[in-house]
Amino acid sequence: MALAGFQTKAELVYERLRDAILTGELRPGERVNIDALSRQLGISKIPLREAVQRLTGQGLVVQPNPHAGAQVAPLSLREMRGVYLARGALEGLAARVAATTIADAELAGLQELHEQMRFQFDAGEVDGLSELNRRFHTGIATATHYATLRELTDLTLLRVRHYRVGVRVEPAWGQVIAEHSAILDALRRRDADGAELAARDHVEWQLGVELRATLDPEFIDLDDDHPAVTT
Repeated sequence: MALAGFQTKAELVYERLRDAILTGELRPGERVNIDALSRQLGISKIPLREAVQRLTGQGLVVQPNPHAGAQVAPLSLREMRGVYLARGALEGLAARVAATTIADAELAGLQELHEQMRFQFDAGEVDGLSELNRRFHTGIATATHYATLRELTDLTLLRVRHYRVGVRVEPAWGQVIAEHSAILDALRRRDADGAELAARDHVEWQLGVELRATLDPEFIDLDDDHPAVTT
């Protein structure tokens, strides 16, 4: 783990730790050792503590008790379902609201992201699709013009990304793009019911894909589960 370039130290350390968690370099349940990281990165403990505090607020790091120190949040199949329940409710609501609030320029921006995804997929250039996908979903939340909906959507998508360290499946980008098209069509018609339904269906389909995938028990606790709850 190394740092390069400069923003603020706290921001740079936060991004490095966040990426290490989201890629599985720091595994669920692994201790976040401030002393060791300070020596490894050649920085003081203050920006590390700030980064850990921020990651704790986002649910990526937990501190079970004051004496155990911080650790990467453990993942369970039960909570994976919960994250997707929250995501479906939030993104459905955001799409419903955005259908009545989205500006023409915002709609054009979503359409441009959609076209970029389709172009890259058709060209077999899939490496950038995850980031474009994230921007598409946060763009809908931004178009509600409610900061809270945008912030909660960002947080939920971050938690979804963390769970994907334990999901062994190739993204079905063709289906993702098709479902984005359905959401866009509803937004373009200013159809609040249709936009909400399309967004919820999209999230439920994604959960189904991931539940049918190979879940890695080294990352996700498969025993801590309960029957599926539908939205």
